[in-house]
Amino acid sequence: MNKIKYIIVILVAIVTFSCDVDYYSDPNEPEIAPTYGLMNRVQKRLMDDTRDEWFSGRMSLLWVQYWNQTAYTEEDRFQYRETTNQNGWDDLYKNAQDLIDIIGFNTDEATKGSMEAYGPNENQIAAARIMLVYIYQIATEMWGDVPYYSYGSDDASFQANAIKSDGITTPAYAKQSDIYADMLNELDEAQAMIIETENMIDGDNFFGGDATMWKKFANSLRLRIANRVKDVYPAASSHITDAITAGVMESNDDNAGVTYEANALNGAPMYRAFYVENRIDFAPSWSFVELLQGKRGPFAADPRLDVFVDDNEDGFKVGIPLTSDNGEVAGFVKESLPGEAILASNYTEIYMEYAEVCFILSETNSWDQTWYEKGVRASMERWGIDAATIDAYIAALPAATEETVITQKYIALYMQPMEAWSEYRRTGYPNTLIKPNETYDYTYSVKDADGNVSEVTETYTYAVGSLSSDVPSRVSYLLNEYSVNEANVEAAKTSMGGDEITTQLWWQP
Repeated sequence: MNKIKYIIVILVAIVTFSCDVDYYSDPNEPEIAPTYGLMNRVQKRLMDDTRDEWFSGRMSLLWVQYWNQTAYTEEDRFQYRETTNQNGWDDLYKNAQDLIDIIGFNTDEATKGSMEAYGPNENQIAAARIMLVYIYQIATEMWGDVPYYSYGSDDASFQANAIKSDGITTPAYAKQSDIYADMLNELDEAQAMIIETENMIDGDNFFGGDATMWKKFANSLRLRIANRVKDVYPAASSHITDAITAGVMESNDDNAGVTYEANALNGAPMYRAFYVENRIDFAPSWSFVELLQGKRGPFAADPRLDVFVDDNEDGFKVGIPLTSDNGEVAGFVKESLPGEAILASNYTEIYMEYAEVCFILSETNSWDQTWYEKGVRASMERWGIDAATIDAYIAALPAATEETVITQKYIALYMQPMEAWSEYRRTGYPNTLIKPNETYDYTYSVKDADGNVSEVTETYTYAVGSLSSDVPSRVSYLLNEYSVNEANVEAAKTSMGGDEITTQLWWQP
């Protein structure tokens, strides 16, 4: 039984699903999936897997209160489904296996020569290493200590995805401190091995194979991770300096993302959820809508509100209240839906963007005002806000502080909820979220049949009991892992000091 789960994950990972992928030899008996097909698939599928109505929609998207649920409240109150937890784990390690295969095909003497048709071996390996870091960052910030793979390290505890290479069916769980140190090294080494004058890799959804853009992406991701752990990992400061020196994102042209197609088959994850599967299960949260309206938090009304949030049937922007009563939330009928651009079929799911880099640079330069303003401008420009409106908003911004910079970063990270969740866990901002077990009054506008507008005030309680005094610090380990890999899960549990959603990650204050 111990082997079954890991064998299934690996078999799923090495099968190429896309019908447009070519194969060497007989297409009916594939021997090697070309690396361009694997990279193309991972870049899109990772967003399909992590930004959908399950992994994102019923976990982090709710917990940072970008959205809340419209018919039930369990996951708003951190009672997530074990199937969501299991599927998220399987999806991450499945995508990681494709990337490890890219590395294998570009290092194996029997295949590396043929793979050069899709980009230099060095560049393909570098791309896979960068993407692997992105995946394992999600994993370790979701669960804590996790199975981990490294290309450049021989650490014996790095045993993830090792069934094909070493026959390891019950991998060890690496410590977070070791994972973060290695992820930073992997990004440093990967960006250094890139041949900028050559194609990166065919099938690249991010930059069309532009190696220089990949280098910026790697350095920006290293800046993000180093900033995350700087208070607990002294070597992070040198990574911050080195990443900036090596070159990070410089404009929105450098943003890394996957743009979906304007159709139902290959439309964006939330478009498919709302319009293909007809799951109108979510709406923008009250706290987020009021932050954008300038009613909550330190800022004036935000012009991104019209992009992020649609009008309700009365013509108002009304967030869904956060409550512990399924009947209350199901009976609330005045909520706005996400904006048209957010639910567009050809939406671009962002891996990392220039605005985030600006906010990190503001922080690393003692809450610098100029980088703070650049971050706000970059975010608004990405969403199509006109220059005069941006100028007016920036002119009214309060001064750069930890609160204002991180809260603007939170707004800019809309629909990137894993990163927003991690930043909240690190900083405690924004401080505009409804806290567990808080009772609050909610006032909103309504219009009667004659068009008369009035104000309604209702009282709600966001009760989560003893589950948490704040958002979850992590997600508990999988029940299936306790069944198939018990010794290593128990070791990780001991190492971390528990396996609860309140068990803090290594870098949390």
